[in-house]
Amino acid sequence: MRHQIETVAITPTEFENQVKIWLENAAESTIKFDVTARRKLRGSSGEYEIDAVAEFEILGGAKIIVLVECKYYTSAVKRDVVMLLNAKIQEIGAHKGIVFATSGFQSGALEYARVHGIATVNVVDGDTLYETKAQGIRRSPPPWLDVPRFACWFISLTSENLERHQLVTEGHTESLTNWLVE
Repeated sequence: MRHQIETVAITPTEFENQVKIWLENAAESTIKFDVTARRKLRGSSGEYEIDAVAEFEILGGAKIIVLVECKYYTSAVKRDVVMLLNAKIQEIGAHKGIVFATSGFQSGALEYARVHGIATVNVVDGDTLYETKAQGIRRSPPPWLDVPRFACWFISLTSENLERHQLVTEGHTESLTNWLVE
């Protein structure tokens, strides 16, 4: 059963900057890692503006290009958004694609992403990592608890179409790192 996604309280600029930070933190095991925001790339049918492009080298010099889309939406990302990213990957000749969203993903988007190897990441308020059960009232974390301002969930589907959620914060980027270099 899918749960209701609350839209994160973040500006579009903060959103794109936070995604850049997570990608940079995930790049510790790569060589010559670089992330460029709002980059224009030429494909076989024309030019595309991509929210962010990550480039790095692995295995002694193999250059990998990752196209990153940041979707600042109030409703769940639909399949056509992921399909469009896949088309851009093909047109540009990139190797991977990832969609960061502020509103979660529809099941069709997750299914398409799984089949085509595109990562899906949902950005949330860091406060949502702290949960209490106090007569239905949601409480903020205590001030002494070190909760990040923003976090995200790396969402993937298993072969049985079950959602798998892995936490990504500035200090915990393992799932993102593993996806980048696989």
